[in-house]
Amino acid sequence: MSTIIRTISICSGMLTHYLNDLRYVRTNAYFQRYITVNVALSKIAAQSSNHSNDYWLASAAVDGCHNTTIQSGCCTHTAGDRRMVWWRVDLGQLNTIDSIQIIYRANFTFRLAGYELYVSNITTSPTDGVLCYHDISATTTAVQLNVTHQCPSVGRYVTVYNYRNDPKRYSWYSVYAVLELCEVIVYGCPAGSYGDGDCSQVCPATCYGGNCNPKTGSCLWCIDGKYGDTCDVDCSVNCRDRLCDGNTGYCGGCVDGKYGDTCDVDCSVNCKDRMCDENTGHCAGCVDGKYGDTCDVDCSVNCKDRMCDANTGHCAECLSGKFGNTCNQDCSINCKDTLCVMDGGDCIECVAGKFGNTCEQSCFVNCKDRLCVKDTGNCTGCKIGKYGEKCSMTCPVTCKDFVCDQQTGQCLECYPGKYGVVCGADCPSVCTSNMCEKNDGHCITTDSSNTEQSSVQTYVIVIVILAVVCGLVVAALIAAIIYHCRYRRSKQNSPDKRAGPSDVDSSYTSIDHRQVEPTNVYEMMVT
Repeated sequence: MSTIIRTISICSGMLTHYLNDLRYVRTNAYFQRYITVNVALSKIAAQSSNHSNDYWLASAAVDGCHNTTIQSGCCTHTAGDRRMVWWRVDLGQLNTIDSIQIIYRANFTFRLAGYELYVSNITTSPTDGVLCYHDISATTTAVQLNVTHQCPSVGRYVTVYNYRNDPKRYSWYSVYAVLELCEVIVYGCPAGSYGDGDCSQVCPATCYGGNCNPKTGSCLWCIDGKYGDTCDVDCSVNCRDRLCDGNTGYCGGCVDGKYGDTCDVDCSVNCKDRMCDENTGHCAGCVDGKYGDTCDVDCSVNCKDRMCDANTGHCAECLSGKFGNTCNQDCSINCKDTLCVMDGGDCIECVAGKFGNTCEQSCFVNCKDRLCVKDTGNCTGCKIGKYGEKCSMTCPVTCKDFVCDQQTGQCLECYPGKYGVVCGADCPSVCTSNMCEKNDGHCITTDSSNTEQSSVQTYVIVIVILAVVCGLVVAALIAAIIYHCRYRRSKQNSPDKRAGPSDVDSSYTSIDHRQVEPTNVYEMMVT
């Protein structure tokens, strides 16, 4: 009985569907939609779960019935899931898809909200392939239960996916992810064909992969070197690698020396190596002596070697005597050799007698030869009689020849009879010719009376030294004699009894009375 009721319900739903289709076909607004082939009709479908094993199976969304009541038997119904659910149709082969229509159960926008639509060639994950649509409606009224999404792509599988996060994106979302699809219509043709209603025509061979729009036959993508609706127009020969946009023919890049959308404009002859930006024509660098976007402006004649920055025209260096960004200003005439720093114009050195950044100030009058340090103006040397950094102080009059140390003002030499740092002290009266050392006043020589006294003292010292030396020599001789006598005595008193006649020292004369002869009287007298 239940089977009969369900069959009647399905038939009733299909009858209503075809009556509605008839009304749609009679209006121009829907005519094109229903003469395009539905490549999903009656194909194999699957879903993540079934709410019932007998009703609302995945195949209900590709059976051609568009009734949106769950009782009609024309809709799918997955079990609720707190994470995600999916529904998928296998188109059986690669198809060139134009658009996909979703028809959902009436009044259940809170369940459909947040869904995603994918086209893929694999089924390892429900979110494989190209994402054609993602619902981000913020209100229930924004969710469309019957909507067609443009989805130009090539694929075999179409997947409807939905999920629920914790917390939900919006409070009005259903707690569980559920899919209740009443029909999924995929408008397209088998890959490589097109034609309204029958897909009987072959796509142009110039279409990349042989695929084209299932309605118009225009290529989805072009093979290399071609562009246009049917990819029958050649890309410009000036396109790098002959590659261009399939729709506009604009080059992806230009060959050297060219720029513009189709690379048909020459870069400026003043561009270095004839290289310029492919879009604007601005030079990447300029030939020597030129600057500007297209290197059409001359560098300043005052730039050294006519070299300047390609963007600003600022000179890299200036000719002698010039300074400034474009070297258009003159260095000060007081700069030595008229050389100055390019940035600011400060002199590198000054001519004699000048100091300051631009050498505009005169050295002080007391500077020797009017020479001074460029930065401070301090004298490098002073005129005679002057000292100090600027030689503005006078040497003491007591200095010999009026000459003193340039830094301290101390006298270098004193007149005879004077000594001290400023020669203000008198030499001692005992000094010969009144001459003494400049630093400490010690006499260089003394008078004759003093000389005799000094000589006596010198003689006494010499005598004492000689007496000491002689005493040391005598003491040394006495010590040597004592040592020699002791050595002879020790030899005579030797206890060795084995010594024979041959051991007697021949250097001694015997005093035995038997061997002594009488002394000659003559000899005694003579003696």
